[in-house]
Amino acid sequence: MMKPAYQPRHFKTQELVTPYAFDKLGDGALILLDDRILRAIDAVRDIFDVPITVNNWHIGGGFDQRGWRDDSDTGAKFSQHRFGRAIDFDVQGLDADYVRQVIATAWQSDRDIQQITRMEVGITWCHVDCAPIDRGNGIFTFKP
Repeated sequence: MMKPAYQPRHFKTQELVTPYAFDKLGDGALILLDDRILRAIDAVRDIFDVPITVNNWHIGGGFDQRGWRDDSDTGAKFSQHRFGRAIDFDVQGLDADYVRQVIATAWQSDRDIQQITRMEVGITWCHVDCAPIDRGNGIFTFKP
């Protein structure tokens, strides 16, 4: 089985991929995700030191498209999720606007957080991605 170069410390494969991908590839489904986004989500978890919910389908929850996405109808056709470069998540007990503010501040000094190139704003959850863009000195923010 092929393994990605980076193994997440805080997340199981099921939390980061769809049920279909996990069914077909098992833990090997991590190769669908860009190492940069895996490092970034681990760094976000380190900052807050509380549980983060990405996908929870594997424990009976309703989230299954918040990490790598297949060709479903969820989101934009060319979403960064489909390239394995985006993750949507909630940080337990914290407001999404506050989480985005902390991430933006941490970007100044944390190499793994610096993998994040974009954050979506104006939503009740957090979306971060590592789209290959020239973002200048900081994280590019955009609205849905």
